[in-house]
Amino acid sequence: MHWVNRILFAGLVAALVAWGPEQLELAGGTDELERVRGERHALVAGNAELEREISGLQAEVRALKHDPAEVARIAREDLNLVAPGEVVFAVERVAPRSAPAP
Repeated sequence: MHWVNRILFAGLVAALVAWGPEQLELAGGTDELERVRGERHALVAGNAELEREISGLQAEVRALKHDPAEVARIAREDLNLVAPGEVVFAVERVAPRSAPAP
């Protein structure tokens, strides 16, 4: 039974070591802990945004590897390429003349 008391005492000491410094910081009245918490929150939000961006890029890579229609779309839109046998028409838009003031 003596060893159970030692284990409980060791657990209590571990809990105080883990919980104590934060409580001392809060009791000290400094703003450092709040600054660090805010910084951590901003980093977590930034990481979530980056994870969404990464998953979108991974989906784009999968589409480019396995979908010929996606490759054709990129070739047309980004590289201005055409397929063999297609006819290209160049259309120029002219700005309308402004009417003279009366």
